[in-house]
Amino acid sequence: MKTHFNILFVISVLMLISCEVDVTNDLTIETTAPKLIIEGGLERNLKNPLGGQRIRLTATTNFLDNNGQTPLVEDAVVTVSDGITSYEFTYAGNGFYENTELTPEVNGEYTLEIVWNEEAYQAVETLNEVPLFDAIYSVFEEETLVTDEGYFAKFDSTDPAGIANFYYHRIARNGEFIVVPDPGNSDVLVISDEFFDGQQRVGVNPNDEIIFEIGDEAIVQQLGISEAYYDYLYEVFVQSSAGGFSFVGNPPPESIRGNVKNLTNSANRPLGFFYAADVEEATLIITE
Repeated sequence: MKTHFNILFVISVLMLISCEVDVTNDLTIETTAPKLIIEGGLERNLKNPLGGQRIRLTATTNFLDNNGQTPLVEDAVVTVSDGITSYEFTYAGNGFYENTELTPEVNGEYTLEIVWNEEAYQAVETLNEVPLFDAIYSVFEEETLVTDEGYFAKFDSTDPAGIANFYYHRIARNGEFIVVPDPGNSDVLVISDEFFDGQQRVGVNPNDEIIFEIGDEAIVQQLGISEAYYDYLYEVFVQSSAGGFSFVGNPPPESIRGNVKNLTNSANRPLGFFYAADVEEATLIITE
């Protein structure tokens, strides 16, 4: 989006105009049609299978509109098809559309369809299998130049041989998942098996910016994702510091292309990504 550039432009103009001048009639801010923002997708989680599937829809807004709040999309028609059955997602509030009947399967191909503002959107994703954890444990580490001292959650896992795999790592501390929008995480939170195909990875730290104390609960997840989603997340982390956005709750810069297409008006390109992921999850209580 051009929000950051618009903000800088407005600030510059206001600094050059005397405070006695009424700028409301002189300042023109370009308005554009709202763009749809898609957040979420399908997850196959055998360790926590009762959560259902959630997709969140919001929209972009023009500068100074809506008090800076991201508008919620509450009137869309959202369905996901597995090629045999079409599942309708019902609105559950706060921009979320949910379905509790769809159970994703490994190697399944899923098509998202959205109708909103008289325009039709579509995306297709395949769910790739993720390897299990061989072990999960905590390790105490002393302070270094880049990290504070404390306990870190780590895991061992064996990558399948001869298959191109792409991973996304998530970790929660006491029930709160934390994703730091740091360019350095582009090679930690998301990773391909290009250099460890078929090998066991030992002592993998999913996020060295999350430090635990004794008694904390750690939830560690390894997601098997598509190459397209890997490329998308990689760019999100790389551009996050320059773009100045929060990865959670806000869309990435418009230059990052997702996989959702506008079938009605290709010029009105949506933001975000519809993904399908296999999830390996383990819970650990931090002890000495």
